[in-house]
Amino acid sequence: PQTKNVLVMEFKDVAGQTRSIRVSDPKPELTAETVYAAMEVINDLNAFVVISGSGPASIKGAKTIQTVTSNFDIVVS
Repeated sequence: PQTKNVLVMEFKDVAGQTRSIRVSDPKPELTAETVYAAMEVINDLNAFVVISGSGPASIKGAKTIQTVTSNFDIVVS
């Protein structure tokens, strides 16, 4: 099986839409405080104002998603 981890940081724009930034293979030692600090920096840079043309966003939350992929051994003849 192949395992992949993704950090998803979610922001809410002024229109109420959720905007996400995904980071593949985040460092396992990340803490909630570190992720929140990074999200504050992203927000302070007005990244979503530049991307969507809307006003500043607010921090909604963050999570890690782990997926495990297993292939079936199927022989096609």
